[in-house]
Amino acid sequence: MKYFKSNYYLIGLLATIFLLISFLVYQQVYSGTYESDTEEHIIILYKYFYGVESYYIAHPLWHYGVIITSWIFHISIESAAILFSAIIVTSWVFLVYYTVKIQLVFSSLYMPVIITCAIIMVGPLCIPWYNKIIYLGQGSPNVWHNVTLWTVKPFALMSILFMFKAIYSKNNMYYLLTIITVVVSLFAKPSFVIMFLPALTIFVLVKKLYGRQFLIFYMLLVATSIIILLYQFLYTFHIGDSKVFIDLLGVWSKSSQNISISIVLALAFPLLFLLLESKIIHDDYILFSWIQIIIGIFYYAVFAQTGKYYLHGNFGWSYVLAMSILYLFSIIKFFQMYNDIQKFKKYVLLLLLFMQVFIGFYYFIKILEGQNPMYIAIFL
Repeated sequence: MKYFKSNYYLIGLLATIFLLISFLVYQQVYSGTYESDTEEHIIILYKYFYGVESYYIAHPLWHYGVIITSWIFHISIESAAILFSAIIVTSWVFLVYYTVKIQLVFSSLYMPVIITCAIIMVGPLCIPWYNKIIYLGQGSPNVWHNVTLWTVKPFALMSILFMFKAIYSKNNMYYLLTIITVVVSLFAKPSFVIMFLPALTIFVLVKKLYGRQFLIFYMLLVATSIIILLYQFLYTFHIGDSKVFIDLLGVWSKSSQNISISIVLALAFPLLFLLLESKIIHDDYILFSWIQIIIGIFYYAVFAQTGKYYLHGNFGWSYVLAMSILYLFSIIKFFQMYNDIQKFKKYVLLLLLFMQVFIGFYYFIKILEGQNPMYIAIFL
């Protein structure tokens, strides 16, 4: 009976997410008023599979997922886009739940679901008297308008989980699974790998992981990833209509009144948690997540694309992905340490987390109502 109830809570959560994302993507595809990149990627899909000869997509995993879903279920591309996107986001939620379950011990059946809901809904802190806009300038650990970001998130999390499992167990199977999930993530969205590889390099140096088995894995992973990245870079930025250039704080400053404050607002809970409980940096997941954050901020602050892609801020996606991973492991770590944190610190952190989850939930509801994700304002 306990097993059934535990699965009942999980099934309820997954079914709810599946239906909500299906509704959201349906509106993005058919309404013409819901702002997202879904329609754009459907057009790209048509060009790639049915239209322009030699049309190139740097990261076609979502597009292949949609076309295969269309073939399997004999449905239109648009319907397949709805179904596949809902499957991808639901998979991400399941992986978050799984991560929570394996890292925390619960006496209640519903707590893993509650913590999972907090992780998948948490948003940036918003101070209405400073800036009412929730997303623009800050970004968010949870983004609801970018299908390729949805597609890479499950593989990003699996890559990190497999990597640490391999390091702790020294099992070659987990090293192989890490390489596979990292490579697959490259075809979903390269934004993760360009952050993950340098973060892993720094982590290796900090932790002095110089064992022969790990170094073989590391060299294979880096070599494979770089070959694919170079191919993608060649076709995207040399043959394509956009180039990469250094533009210090240029793109970010177009959306943020004050970049430093935007970073503090975006990272409010994990940043305060680190300041109040500095010992958490010795946790491998937290350390690795913060290294990724620093690299993600560096990319967003330094690099940009020329032409029509300039204001897209595509180098900011690494930062958004890093934010998502950091919140996941910071929230888990908070509940791991919950009984050992001083009451005042605990309640301050709980209040902050509640505020950010509330803001993130409010943000999600407004997106479901059809508001532009970039410009949703708190309480307006």
